Amino acid sequence: MWGQPDGLDTNIWYGGTEQFGQQSIFDVAKSYGMNTAVIGGSDYPTGHITDGNVDQITLGKNINGVPTQWVTEVENFITAHASNPNGFLIYMPITEAEGRSVESTSPDDASSQGLYQQASSWDDQAFGLLQTWLQQNNYAGNTAVSITSDEAQNDHTSFDNFYGLGSTGQGTTRHVPFVLSGPGIVSGQTYGTTMGIDDMSTNYMYSIGLPAPVDSRGHVIANFFTSGGIPTPTPTATNTATPSPTATNTPSPTATATNTPTPSPTVTSTATATPTSTSTSTPTAPPGSNLVQNSSFEASSSAWVNGGAAPPRRSTTQAHSGSYSLKLGYSSAQQGDSTAYQLVSIPSGTKTASLTFFYSPASNDSSTYAWQEADVVNSGGTIIKQLFRNSTNDQTWIQMSFDLSSYAG
Repeated sequence: MWGQPDGLDTNIWYGGTEQFGQQSIFDVAKSYGMNTAVIGGSDYPTGHITDGNVDQITLGKNINGVPTQWVTEVENFITAHASNPNGFLIYMPITEAEGRSVESTSPDDASSQGLYQQASSWDDQAFGLLQTWLQQNNYAGNTAVSITSDEAQNDHTSFDNFYGLGSTGQGTTRHVPFVLSGPGIVSGQTYGTTMGIDDMSTNYMYSIGLPAPVDSRGHVIANFFTSGGIPTPTPTATNTATPSPTATNTPSPTATATNTPTPSPTVTSTATATPTSTSTSTPTAPPGSNLVQNSSFEASSSAWVNGGAAPPRRSTTQAHSGSYSLKLGYSSAQQGDSTAYQLVSIPSGTKTASLTFFYSPASNDSSTYAWQEADVVNSGGTIIKQLFRNSTNDQTWIQMSFDLSSYAG
């Protein structure tokens, strides 16, 4: 759909040959238990995903036609599959809705200027119709829409040089966005600095509260999004859902990601007994109790659930106290993320509860794509609150503490 290097996982440029071994936005979504659907035009978008990498997505649809026909087909597709995916990504290059090839309407070609301007106007009309329909039918909250330029508007030189290809034209940073619309995206924001294709997957994943693919070289444009950058997903309301703090979540997606030892997380509670009219008192945790099992990592315990492309390891090489710490990430090679979490139930009646831990961040990566993160997730694994996200190379122990009192019960 866009290019391989931005982590969206397509075979646009290399005929299906995987050159970068990338993780896609669809891989990320699947790792969080999400189903995904992609809707695009007829030239590049979903055709280049589904023919070479059909396992990456649940649904794909190529649509072609004048604006009203295009919008109608998109609406029909969403209606037919609304119960299947968690959300939709609608991708519309600026000339695709009219069935024109990008080459025939290049803004760099004087002979096609009229066609390009006409196509831009038609796509603006199509976007307006579609956005109104999404809002009226309550799909706007889980649908992202991108209107992008066509390939001739973008200089591929910097991309080619980055991957050692030279200015060969073998790759091109085409399809730069004109419009982004979706959950968590602020209306009316503009961005005057150059925005490349590599920014697309990063910003879309940021808007729904998921990490960018490990291969994405893009930059989050913070003012595009609601306060705090990542909106808080709303978990399904049930009587038994139990939010649980994760000790750390330290993706290390770049070639220079380094070890991040993380020892001794603790969730402590100060309980207050709840008066009742019966002789049975409300059970509460003793004040000051540590609810996290094996919080010092001294034991080889199954209480912690480790995951990611580079699962965490207990280590004796750098401990804050005691003999062990938990190392997340790798010191070399592009390994992907490391995660560690534990399900914790904070008793009803708890007056205060906090998550406290020490971590030692280390990275020699100059980009923002090796970071350290801690989240609160529910029992289904959905992030309901991001506690912090840093990209630092402090190489010293830092104490973090967060109030989790609101999750009692």
